[in-house]
Amino acid sequence: MSENTKTISFVLIGLAAIGIGIWSAPSAAEVDENTLVGTELTKKFDNPEEAKRLRIVRFDEDTATLREFEVSEQDGLWSIPSKDNYPADAAKQMGEAANSLMDRKILSVASKNAGDHEQYGVIDPLSPKLSPGQKGVGTHVTMSDAQNKPLVDLIVGKPVRDREGQRYVREAGRDAVFVIEIDPAKLSTDFENWIEKDLLKMKAWDMQQVEVKDYSAEMQVVMGPQGRPSIGVAWDPRSDLTLGYSEADAKWTPIKLRKFDPKKGENGDYVDFNLADDEELNAETLNSLKGALEGLKIVDVKRKPAGLSKDLKAGNDFLNNKEALQDLITKGFAATASHEGEPQEIISSDGEVVATLKNGAEYVLRFGNLTNVAGGDKDEKAADKDAAPAAGKDKKSGKSDVHRYLFVMARFNKDAVKQPELAKLPDLPAGSEAKADAGAKDGAADANKDDADKSAKSDAAATEKGDQKTDKAADGSEKKDDAAKKEGTGDKDVDKVIAERKQIEQENQRKLDEYQALTKKGQDAVRDLNLRFGDWYFVVNDDVFQKLRVSSDKVIKKKDKKEEGAPAAGGKMPAAGIPGLPAIPGVSK
Repeated sequence: MSENTKTISFVLIGLAAIGIGIWSAPSAAEVDENTLVGTELTKKFDNPEEAKRLRIVRFDEDTATLREFEVSEQDGLWSIPSKDNYPADAAKQMGEAANSLMDRKILSVASKNAGDHEQYGVIDPLSPKLSPGQKGVGTHVTMSDAQNKPLVDLIVGKPVRDREGQRYVREAGRDAVFVIEIDPAKLSTDFENWIEKDLLKMKAWDMQQVEVKDYSAEMQVVMGPQGRPSIGVAWDPRSDLTLGYSEADAKWTPIKLRKFDPKKGENGDYVDFNLADDEELNAETLNSLKGALEGLKIVDVKRKPAGLSKDLKAGNDFLNNKEALQDLITKGFAATASHEGEPQEIISSDGEVVATLKNGAEYVLRFGNLTNVAGGDKDEKAADKDAAPAAGKDKKSGKSDVHRYLFVMARFNKDAVKQPELAKLPDLPAGSEAKADAGAKDGAADANKDDADKSAKSDAAATEKGDQKTDKAADGSEKKDDAAKKEGTGDKDVDKVIAERKQIEQENQRKLDEYQALTKKGQDAVRDLNLRFGDWYFVVNDDVFQKLRVSSDKVIKKKDKKEEGAPAAGGKMPAAGIPGLPAIPGVSK
């Protein structure tokens, strides 16, 4: 062996010895373990508003799949990237999350060994080595600033036994496991906690009418002429009920009642009907429907296929897209036949409800298929596939994890806004037009422009007749005024009428202003709501659907026996007439 070879061998042996010594020496964490207690694991932000993005990743042990939730702010607007950037109402929730993560002090050091990660539940869910059934996987929480620089990057593990509010955690990319105080509830991945849950933002006292379209429809894609895909629909129409509601006396009244008659015409049609003498509207069912509309909450969203407008009308490009049609069917919606040159209307698998407000805003709710999708925590594609065959059947379920697709649109109905009743202005005494005009110039609001125009034309005509006639008229007027003054009534009567006109004009103008403000409020509401609704299918709890889409046998009930034949208040006969005789035509029952 040469000298050079010996020298190289000694160097290698020395380096190996140094490496072994470093590997076997106590780590800094062991040596300084006690000094870490009480120090900050996460820094204190200068301002919680520094946090602009939150990403939370969990691991599903059964399927070895990740469940990811992310919320972020851009240009002052919050959205949820993990939900196709659905708008988020996240400012408050993000502040609470930031406060729960910043300035976390180390209470104790549990371990520095990566082999203990499963024991403490801090295995990183983003690790590529995970497999089905993997235990001890934690929640990876990353909070970043506007430049996407991490402010906090932790894996949150199991709770510490007998220490309320304490959890095992570790920093991403490091082995040491610490105990800190943290509230996981502030790090919610529940979709509902990050959005505006009140879907309709409707108050029950604003509602004046509801229409319930009770039908079912089963759909499937079929190939039409020249290989063009279309949707085959099997209909089961039942009833179409329009009902009015008065908040003043909390009373429901029938407006238009229709049932489907399969024997009418070639293919059947709806026919009108009235309540029988022994029937009435079921206020309990309808009040439950009203409450469900007011409190309608969403639990998830799915983006609508491209090619559908906000009112669910389908264009030709959409109808030629087989994949889009199939996607529509899995949600429980389909295109119906249309008139030539018009877009096809979309129907739903489980009927519709139309709620009309006093300001003219109308909500159209279409109910689709059942789904297990909720909050994005489950396999949505699998859920859709399993749920689609059940469309159009009886799908009642008491399980809280059963949900249904819902499409919502808003439209403005000008006929729903009550026109103001304007009072007629009293006539002016002869010769008092000029005085009335002077009073109007002092600030009186003229709600009756026709009267004002007539007065102006009368004055112009009088001027054109010449000075002589005008003088005579003036002399005659003065004589009449003098006579009236002698009687002590002339000017007083004129002033009284003018004051009365002014008061009526102001009241008329107030009514017009209120009408215009109410109309504008309805139009603005429709515009804003469609901006929210336009791109999305929503997911709601199925038990809410059961309260909304009610059948005629639930809306109409038999009168209580004690009420049959009883005289109305004040000793009058019931509106339906004498029991046993036919109902009086045109009389509400």
